[in-house]
Amino acid sequence: MSGRILPIVGYVALALVVVASVLTWRFLSAAGYFTGIRQEIMADCRAIPAVPGPEDIAIDHERGIAYVSAYDRRAVMSAEPGTDAVRGGIYTIDLTAPQADWALRPVTAPEPQDFRPHGISLYVGPDGARRLFAVNHPAAGPETIEIFEIAGDSSLSHVRSVTSDAFISLNDVVGVGPESFYTTNDHGSRSGFTNTVTDFLLLRNSTVVYFDGEKAETAADTILYANGINMSPGGETVYVASALGMSLYIYDRDRETGALTGRDNVRLGTGIDNIDVQPDGTLLIGAHPDIIAFLSHASDPSELSPSQVVRIDPQEKKAGTIYLNLGEEISGISVAAGYGDVMLLGQVFQPEVLVCSQSAELKSY
Repeated sequence: MSGRILPIVGYVALALVVVASVLTWRFLSAAGYFTGIRQEIMADCRAIPAVPGPEDIAIDHERGIAYVSAYDRRAVMSAEPGTDAVRGGIYTIDLTAPQADWALRPVTAPEPQDFRPHGISLYVGPDGARRLFAVNHPAAGPETIEIFEIAGDSSLSHVRSVTSDAFISLNDVVGVGPESFYTTNDHGSRSGFTNTVTDFLLLRNSTVVYFDGEKAETAADTILYANGINMSPGGETVYVASALGMSLYIYDRDRETGALTGRDNVRLGTGIDNIDVQPDGTLLIGAHPDIIAFLSHASDPSELSPSQVVRIDPQEKKAGTIYLNLGEEISGISVAAGYGDVMLLGQVFQPEVLVCSQSAELKSY
């Protein structure tokens, strides 16, 4: 009997090793571990000192103001005593001033006290009234979308906090009305362990949620790690970044109901993060060519993570890279926000915002 069982156990063990190897190769391939970067694509850049983790940037092109969301993620990740008190903030950069004078100015509202902003979005109403939407990961309590009124001097006053059972693992937001928005859940569970497993298995369990001012409901699903979200200038198209899927989901939007209908899924071959839509409709996307390197950078600042900016012209149906750095100039890029012939690059951890020239030439990498 034992002579029969041993070969079966051996076959089962071999099968498990093969399956684990295939799944590991599949994940590493999807995360860009085997991606080769032939050469860097340079831009003329200079650094603006910032607080740690200037992760997202939204630009008011009419007023010439950049809004920056930031908090010290490494301090929070350390889980050391006192990190529950870490508070993030919103900052502005006056882009109408000479570039040499560009600097971050805090405009964070007193409320909510427990504020750690992630993705942000600027909404300008038909009457010119402005609101800022921010994903908030508070130290205590459920995740929220915070809505702020923007005054003429760019200062913020808190309007309301929005919570919902549909908010599971929020990443980014795009405002589409005074109190309505779309937001991405980058995972389908609140459990860190479960999310790690689903990432490894490349399960498409993240969603887009639409909040109409009163109720929240799922507008799109079966996305692999939904990350950045934004909308075309006319409001008829919604773009969603799939970081591990390394692709851009494109949806037609019903402006009356908020319903989304899938139109296309564009494979970009890089881990795309936040999406900036410029006034002419072109997209700038901060991206991680090697997500494994990014994960190493998250735990160790000395580990460099390549950073990339992809530009997409939806009208011409063209896409290409306009910036690619191996990580020495900027590691762990999260956003590229365009303003005229320059772009502002934010990052997940380090305390700098880069101001770089924005090339008109699209290149492959």
